[in-house]
Amino acid sequence: MSEMARKRRWKRFVDPQSGKALVVPLDHGLTMGPIAGINRPEDILRWLSAEAVTGVVLHKGFAERLAGGLGCGLTIQLNGSVSMDEQPDLKQLVTSVEAAVRLGADAVSLQTNFSAATASHNLRLIGRVVDEAHAWGMPVLNMVYDKTPTNGQSLTCMRHFMRAAVELGVDALKVAAPATLERIPELLDGIRGHTPVLFAGGVLADERALLELASAVVRYDADGICVGRNIFQRANPNATLKSLLAMFRAGTVAEGGFSRSTPLDEGIKMAM
Repeated sequence: MSEMARKRRWKRFVDPQSGKALVVPLDHGLTMGPIAGINRPEDILRWLSAEAVTGVVLHKGFAERLAGGLGCGLTIQLNGSVSMDEQPDLKQLVTSVEAAVRLGADAVSLQTNFSAATASHNLRLIGRVVDEAHAWGMPVLNMVYDKTPTNGQSLTCMRHFMRAAVELGVDALKVAAPATLERIPELLDGIRGHTPVLFAGGVLADERALLELASAVVRYDADGICVGRNIFQRANPNATLKSLLAMFRAGTVAEGGFSRSTPLDEGIKMAM
């Protein structure tokens, strides 16, 4: 019964036309403070629309101030840290699954920054959260980041961390895309098909890079994107979101649209 409930809830984050998730995390304030784009709840509500996004990620306090005006999937972030902490990568629980349920959440999420110093803490945290969330029929999104010295082995390390999270039962993953997007199939090998993988946007960059990421999601049949600063720090976040969603939907059109092999420029024209 728990698995059915988790699958039903996760569907709220998936656009039915494209089969992709377009999630906007808005949890940065706890870590970074009142940064540009998310300083005032009323400013966010001017551009954040269920017509343009499938879900959001919020800490519990901001969820109470925003989520009542949203019609998309709601994920409550369970852990965090402030940037000036002595160990900012050691994310601590700041709320519970039960509290997320009381807020009306459709999912919970946790961020795990993996390094030699945090690995054991992260595994205990993932295991505990998964057990509690699944008891409530709640899906778990795990944001997995590699903070190790890679020495050219970044993809190998990331695949290990992703597999560890899957072994512990997470329902979906958010990860950074490989620097070379053509390596996405290698990253997803063994995971695609049973655990949705969403790609992070990272720091604010040129919008074309974001559209290239969306194009790669379609081309390599990934499950979507989970992008914050590359949305809410743009001059017109809603327009960017609609372009991304249009690209996802156009990528599934068999006739009269662009397919996974269509050049990016054509996809951008159709999305505009």
